[in-house]
Amino acid sequence: MIFRTYHVQLIGSYSEGFGYVWYVFENLEPMGDPDIKYIACVKLPNWNNDTFCEGDIGYVTVREVVEGEDKWFDGKDLHFYNYTMLIFLKFKHEKLKVEKEIILD
Repeated sequence: MIFRTYHVQLIGSYSEGFGYVWYVFENLEPMGDPDIKYIACVKLPNWNNDTFCEGDIGYVTVREVVEGEDKWFDGKDLHFYNYTMLIFLKFKHEKLKVEKEIILD
């Protein structure tokens, strides 16, 4: 399993059902790997994270899993992944948004 963090902007998401959500990010700094312009990753069910929406800029951390090599635990047994994919781990905003400014006297 390989963990990677990218500087990105969220350009879309899709709820697949059963708690799975696909995110598509645009890589804002493709200098490390110029072939990676867009990043598609899946958020697994029951995975809690901070809220973010389309257009938000920040840093996404993903884990690359390889079909037949990497395993996951179901509570009793280890199973091989059936697909090679990127799994969403977390998103950290580049700058926190100020929703409302309050001045205290």
